[in-house]
Amino acid sequence: MQRRHVLTALAAGASTATLPSWAQSMGYPNRPIKMIVPFAAGISPDVVARLIGDKLGVALGQPVVIDNRPGAGGMIGAEAAVNSPADGYNLLFSVKAVHAIAPNVYKSAKYNPPRDFKAVSQILLVPHVLTAAPNAPFNTMAELVAYAKANPGKVDYASLGVGSQPHVAMEAWAQRLGIKLNHIPYKTNPSPDVMSGVVSLSIEASTTAIPLITSGKVKGLAISGAERIASLPNVPTMTEFGANLDVNGVIGSSWHGIFVPTGTPDDIVAKLNTEIVKIVKLPEIQARMRALGLTPTGTSASVMASVAAADYAFWGQMVREFDIKVE
Repeated sequence: MQRRHVLTALAAGASTATLPSWAQSMGYPNRPIKMIVPFAAGISPDVVARLIGDKLGVALGQPVVIDNRPGAGGMIGAEAAVNSPADGYNLLFSVKAVHAIAPNVYKSAKYNPPRDFKAVSQILLVPHVLTAAPNAPFNTMAELVAYAKANPGKVDYASLGVGSQPHVAMEAWAQRLGIKLNHIPYKTNPSPDVMSGVVSLSIEASTTAIPLITSGKVKGLAISGAERIASLPNVPTMTEFGANLDVNGVIGSSWHGIFVPTGTPDDIVAKLNTEIVKIVKLPEIQARMRALGLTPTGTSASVMASVAAADYAFWGQMVREFDIKVE
């Protein structure tokens, strides 16, 4: 009789152990969800993460708490996400730079995106704008190139740090344009120094670039991607100046997406994807994103996984080509 009770208990334990996904998803979520944003508050990914997080919290019946973890090109936040439990209560709001550039640049990176993360959904595509200080001695791409060639190494540009997309994109464009620029990496948002003329150039996501340009606080020289955006009709695309500079935004444009640590149950990922895609398709969200120059997508998890893997390979090659490495 005692042996029968022991076997029954073991069988019950084994049955429970084989159903973690089902057990979690049936009651998921039953507590707040954390969404790590690997950038400071107010920067483009944070703005979008809060927009999606608020709606997702309502849809799931539990608050989605934004946890800003800026630094090291997004690596601090990504590493925090990797080390979080794979239970559906820890999300990473990532961008192309965090998933494809930083882990290729930093030898000390403690995460490998294709191995350590599972995609949930791509949220949107975001073009970036090459902006200039109001007092910069150039107003167009042609004037910038001419000035930089006449003054090699004397034009400064700001980025969000070594290995950030603005850094690597600017290096790629400078090489293709045959000019030499001086890189000034920032740990925080460099926009104030660009507006005041301390630094001449920066690459801004359309989300933050549009209000700065329309208010006259900075100049818009060129935008990444295949087409001009409605909010900045007078800012030409980079490919209008040079056909091979940024085909389809492969260098200058980015994406925003949501990921979870590998090991998160597939049915929880599917639940999150379903709700997130619904949110992205909402007319109010579509209108808000397009007003910021963004292209809402709301993809399947598999599409986001394929895009992230392809970008990881592409930027690995680019980083090796420019020999950009940080210990």
